Amino acid sequence: MRKGIDVSSYQGRIDWQKVKPYIDFAIIRCGFGNDVRSQDDVYFERNAKMCKELNIPFGVYLFSYATTLDEARSEVEHTLRLIRDKRLEYPVFLDVESRRQMALKKEDLVEIVKYYCEEMERHGYYVGIYASLDRFRSNLDSRELDAFDKWVAEWNDRFTYRGKAGMWQHTSYEELAGIRGRVDGDIAFYDYPKIIREAHLNHLEDSTLKYRVGDEVYVTGPIYEDREASKEIKTVCDTLYRIEEVVEGSEAPYRIVDGYVKANDVYTKNTEE
Repeated sequence: MRKGIDVSSYQGRIDWQKVKPYIDFAIIRCGFGNDVRSQDDVYFERNAKMCKELNIPFGVYLFSYATTLDEARSEVEHTLRLIRDKRLEYPVFLDVESRRQMALKKEDLVEIVKYYCEEMERHGYYVGIYASLDRFRSNLDSRELDAFDKWVAEWNDRFTYRGKAGMWQHTSYEELAGIRGRVDGDIAFYDYPKIIREAHLNHLEDSTLKYRVGDEVYVTGPIYEDREASKEIKTVCDTLYRIEEVVEGSEAPYRIVDGYVKANDVYTKNTEE
């Protein structure tokens, strides 16, 4: 078993160097609800960057508000936009606990959750569901969801859920150096990094940069001021550029005339590529 925490903007600016000695992994909120930039977690990029720099394995969760399949589709797009350049050694979890979802008919909620999970799997990610023990025993108690790992919130010293569970949120009152106030504490029952790598999921093998200096490529997405993608200059769509520099290990590794771009926003139109 491995010990970890889950964090969001509620924890504010975390000193990850102080936190690292006490954890084996972190699950970071990437956002909530539909694919709207104002609903990105404001600390997600920093938290993900610090975990990467300090070699803290991490996964993500999206807090769901979806009550229709259209909203679930937007939440899939929201998640994919935020994680496409991240190296996730832990799963992508859908956090299912909003009141508006609990007001749905059980079959409708199950359909929405199943849709999200299947879509994330289709895009090559290891996906799971987060909810409380009570919800897994009621609203989410369905064989249609048995294929997906469960991350169960049961704030207790004993784990009582009898279904397939990969993680246990055992407390909401963990206190660690480097975090002001309390934070959720978690236990992973599985060796997720090993499972995910052996299954070739989460695109962990996609780290080799495809393009080189001088290549002509198209860009769709943000252009940044620096290779750490700390400040966005503008956004372009299907615009042709020539790569002027390649910086391995950077958030935005390709330098073009207008700035720096992330690897997943670069492509060619040559059918042989």
